[in-house]
Parts: sequence; C-alpha cells; structure tokens
Amino acid sequence: MRLWVKKQSKHMLKLNKLMKSSETENRYFVRIMIVGKESAGKTCLLRRLLNEGISDVSSTDGVDIVVRRCKINIDDGKWTIGHEIDDKNERINRALSTNEKTKKEATEGTHRKTESAKYMPFGEKESNATVFTFNDFPIDIAPDGSAEATATQIIHEDETKNRTISHVDDISSYKKHRTTETKENLHKNEPSVLLMPENLMSEVFSKSTVKTQRNLYALCELWDFAGQKEFYATHQAFLTNSAVYLVVADMENDIIKQDKSQFSADFQHIGDYIDFWFDSIHCHRTVDDRARHGHFDPPILLVFTGTDKYNKADLQKRKKELNEQIDQVLGNQSKYHHLQDTFYLSNKVDTDKEFEKFRLAIFETARKNHNWGKAVPLKWFLLEHLIQINKKNGKNFISVTDMFKLAKHPDIKILEEEDLLLFLRFQHNVGNIIFFESIPDLIILNPQWLADAFRCLVSDRIDISRLHHREDWTLFTRQGKISESLITELLNSKDGRQFSGQKTNLHKVMEEFDILVKIENSNYYIMPSKMPTSTFEDVGEKFGILTKKCQRTSWLCFKFEFLPPFFFNHLSAWFIRKYNPSKLDVDIALYRGICMFDIEGSGCKKVLVTMSTDTIALQVVSFSKQEGFGNTCSEIYCEVKQLIEDIKERYKVKISCKLHFKCSEGYYYKDLFEYEKLKRDKECFCFQHTKAHRSEQIYSPWMKIEVCFSLEIAQIIICIHEQF
Repeated sequence: MRLWVKKQSKHMLKLNKLMKSSETENRYFVRIMIVGKESAGKTCLLRRLLNEGISDVSSTDGVDIVVRRCKINIDDGKWTIGHEIDDKNERINRALSTNEKTKKEATEGTHRKTESAKYMPFGEKESNATVFTFNDFPIDIAPDGSAEATATQIIHEDETKNRTISHVDDISSYKKHRTTETKENLHKNEPSVLLMPENLMSEVFSKSTVKTQRNLYALCELWDFAGQKEFYATHQAFLTNSAVYLVVADMENDIIKQDKSQFSADFQHIGDYIDFWFDSIHCHRTVDDRARHGHFDPPILLVFTGTDKYNKADLQKRKKELNEQIDQVLGNQSKYHHLQDTFYLSNKVDTDKEFEKFRLAIFETARKNHNWGKAVPLKWFLLEHLIQINKKNGKNFISVTDMFKLAKHPDIKILEEEDLLLFLRFQHNVGNIIFFESIPDLIILNPQWLADAFRCLVSDRIDISRLHHREDWTLFTRQGKISESLITELLNSKDGRQFSGQKTNLHKVMEEFDILVKIENSNYYIMPSKMPTSTFEDVGEKFGILTKKCQRTSWLCFKFEFLPPFFFNHLSAWFIRKYNPSKLDVDIALYRGICMFDIEGSGCKKVLVTMSTDTIALQVVSFSKQEGFGNTCSEIYCEVKQLIEDIKERYKVKISCKLHFKCSEGYYYKDLFEYEKLKRDKECFCFQHTKAHRSEQIYSPWMKIEVCFSLEIAQIIICIHEQF
C-alpha cells in the first residue's frame, strides 16, 4: 500500500509539472452506458436517442458502441445528431479562448505579485495550486501554470484580427511518416503504416474570428451492453466512472431485492434485479463521501420502458408502486445516492419531444460529473486527434513503440516515456482506449474491436453446426476447457479476419481480465465464465469429502456488501495458476461458483473455493492419516487476503468485505460468525446445529500466523515496558 501511494504521488507530481509547462484544454465529453436486464428495451432506447427507427431492433450481442454520431451544446444541452460528428474546431476555439483569458489573468497576476511582494513577509510564498487526484484526473490547474505556452505553440494575431496558431519549428521538410509494423502487430485488414500528417497543427487548429461567438460542443458516445449473464465477465473491461449510466427496466416487472442468503453461484438471474446494477456501478464510484452536488459519481438515470402498456390512470398507479419499491429496495444505502432521476418512457409511441426532454436530462447529469470540463494538456488533445485519424484509417490497435512515434510528431513532442504513460493511463481510465503496461504490443484504440473479440468466445449465439463434432468443442461446453485451435476457430466464426495476427496479444488481454486462464504446459485454457455449474453437496459427494475419511477445517468466509460476478473468476483463476485442479476420472473439480484444488503433490490435502451471492468461502480438507493441517490454512488465508486487495486495485473496483467463519459442517452462506465477535467471546452459538462451539476452534486453523504475530508484538511491548 505504501509503495502504491508513493507511485501515485510520483505520477501526480509528474502531471502537475506537465500541466504547468503546457497549454491546456477543458475536456467536455459524454459517455452514456446503457445497462439492464435482457429485453428491457435498451437498444430501442439508444435508437430513439439518435432519432432512428426501431422496427428492425434485435437484442444486443455483447457491447455495441456508437461513436461520433452526436455532440451536445455545452451551453443549452441541445443535441446535434449525424452520421459523422467532428468537434475539433469547437474544441480548439474553446482552448484558444481559455488560454488567452488565462494568459491575461497570469499577466495581471504577475503584476499583482510584484506589487504585493513588497509587503509580503520574508520567506512566505503565494500559492494557488490545487492538489490533483491522479486516479480520476479531476485536473484543476494553478492560474500561473496554465498560462505557460509550449515551445512549439505561439499565438499570433494577424492584420485582420483573426486568431491563428503557428509553429516555430520548420516542418516544411517533414514528410508523412511511414513505418512497417512488426510482424506480431500486422493486421490483414489494416494498412501497414501509421498516418502522420505533416501539417497536423494547421489541420486541427483552424482560423476563427475573435468577435464571432461560436457554439461549443461535447462529443457523445453511447454504449449498449447486453443483458445476458454470459457477458457479465467481459463488461468489466469497459465500465468506467467517467460516464452517465442509464439503468433500463421494463415497468411491468416489479423491483424486488435479491435474497442475499440464497446460493447463487452462477449469477443466473441477478441481472434481473435493479439493485444488482446499482451495486455494479457503485463499485466504480469516485469517492466514498457524497460529492458536492449531493450525489455519487458515476450518476445513474433509472429508465422504465413500456408506458404504452398502461392507460393514464393505471400508469399513475404503477409509477407510484415502482417509486415505493425503489425506496424499499435501495432504502438508505449509499448506492442510492447515484440515482439522479427516474424516467418513464415508451420507445414505441412517445414523440421526439419527450425524448428531447430526456436528452436534456442526460446533459444536465453529465455536466455534474467530476471530469466535466476538466483541463488536460493541449498536446494530449493533438495526440488524441492523431489517434482518431489512424482509427478512421482502420487502425484498431497499435504497439507502444508506434504510439511513441505518434507522440513524437513535431507538433506534439511528447518525448519522455513517463509523459506518454500519463496520457495512456488517462485515456484508459476514461475508456477511450484499452491499455495495459504489461502488454505493450497491444494498445487497443477501438474498444469495439475488443468487444467483438469477446463476443466470439462468450456469445450464446455461436453457430455450432460446424463445431459439434469436434472433441475440443465437447470439452469446452462440458468443462469450460478450450483449446488454442478452437479459440482460433471461434475468432474466425464472426468476421475473424479482423483478429488475424493478433491471437497471441488477444490471449494476453483475455488473461489480464481472467476471461481465459492458461493451463501450464498445455495448449488448453480454462474459461471460468463457461465452467459448468454445480453445488457443494454434489462436489462433496462426488469427491468423497462428506465421508468420515475426510478431515475438514472450519469455513473461512469473506462476506461482501456486494460481490461482482467477475470477482470469483479472478479468484479461481489465481488458484488455477497456483495449484492443480482436483481430478476424478475425466472430471475436473472446476465449476462456476465452486472449485477444488490439490495443495500438495500426493493429492491428500485439498482446498475448496466456493461462493454464494455475497460470500467467498474456503475450506481445507484432508484424506491423510496424519492429524492436523499445520500452517497450510493460515498461509492460504494470508495469500487470499492479499489477492482480494490486489484484485480491487488492479480492476479499480471499490468493494469491501468482513472476515467471518463457519463450523466445518455448517452452511458457509448463512448464519456466519463474525471474526471480531469470535475473538471477543469464548463461545458462539450455532443456529444450524443448535449447540455452542468454542470460538478458538473455529478461527485458529486460519489465523495461526496472525495470532502468533500478534503475540510476538505483545511480548515485545511487554519487554520494552519492563525495561523502562
């Protein structure tokens, strides 16, 4: 943790320095994420927002991303909708206007400082700098920092008082840069060159008259997420806190709270619940205290579709019922504070006038977001524009080496690796690109390309007519075990040419998200989301752990306020990489929601890893004739405890859990014993067995190292106290 804080501080200092030495631009951007239950009307809602017909709508398969189809006037919230929207003129005029104003303020500020310095006590300094938050990039710069121009950008005013941008370097000899991509990054459908216009500055920075008022716009993207549970594991790659979420539900369906005590290992129906989507979004909140506007970011607009199914009187009655249900389900929970407003619409019969009101509400919500209008270095805008040029030319991905070539364009001049990484991290955090420092050969410029790759593997609409005869297809459908050749076949099944040459890097990305887990010394992977379902009782009977021959520890339980569907995939992936899954004939003990692994070569000791709706539970079992478990349980606890923290940090999800335990033969998903109470009380009453258990017997196998460490610390303190 201390190392992470130190690293973040270094990043913030670097960003501060960059902001103070560069021209800046206020960034206005709206990303709209449409989520909810399958067949709730999400795609129709998207179509209506874009003034399109809905007669040919089919349910979304994966994620559909609509980009550069609309922009929003930041003054009045009016949407401009078209087939190809470009906002670079408005953005640069905004940047010029802002920087000119800041320059004037800085000049005046310098004069004021000179005057005030006469009266300032010796050693004191004036400071207006604002502390930056690196993770979410709410970037506010000091007035004197934003006025400094880069070496390559000078603002002039010509004879006609028209403002232009000129370049101090001589770039007339600079020709379009062409570079052959490495074999690993070659894409059959893409040109093998980077587009590097020599006149990037003049292409982006157009002339504008100072006296002419220009409307300023925010670009808008709409993301339509599939509601099928098959895609829950892949949604994690795209969710961000820099978005407005439209949670869509059919108003015929009641809003009920899912039963937290029920066993729900495969998350079969959780997407039916409104509180599930609120919880999922709450994991990506920016802060733990309510923001200045009284709501959490990211904001939610709850949209009920199907008003055309009710007459006027019944509609009002139904609205009242749903509002009461919302309050009952979400209550005083913190996730309720994401809700900005509730809408009742008909995708079929409502006029565009009604949807115009809804568009305005989206704008009003977006401009309260923490990232709205925040300043970023102007050179980032130029590089973002250069990336867009290459995306339009067919580039879906690029290597970090080639990204550096773009960044070194004479009009941009990002020359330091750390400066480029700051840009890439920001672009990744706001969802414009997919970037992992561990996979430098694949920076995904077009998130839709990655969504399409995911769709090839996890969609429930795969044409199996040419696959059902394959042995590895049977293995995949029965065990979630998939061969490299079958992955290639599935990628080719849906316009797979676009993924040619990128199979290795795609595997790395999918492993980064634990969508695929490589089986060591094998040509096979495990796909956790495709593993078959089972129950503890079935696994226990099949592998003999419910017999008297098997010793079982108590259950170690991590009880969460909310457990995202993908979280168990990450946990099971870690165990798959570390241990061998237990086997019985041709069956392997890998199931969606419960897995068992051999933790020693003999196979006599095993660890069970399972889950319920809000709990991850572990139990160590032994068929050995030797008594006891030694430090095995305690060592596993320490590793899993750290693993949970690593997953939270790695995937930027804010969730919390408390440590609980349950007796060895008890249900791990209800009536748990809280660790803090066990430490305080010598006994605990078990409702399941209607008897008392000794508290120490329940927790001691798992907490042996921690307890010993605490005793050592206590003894050291006593010794020090006695010496003094």
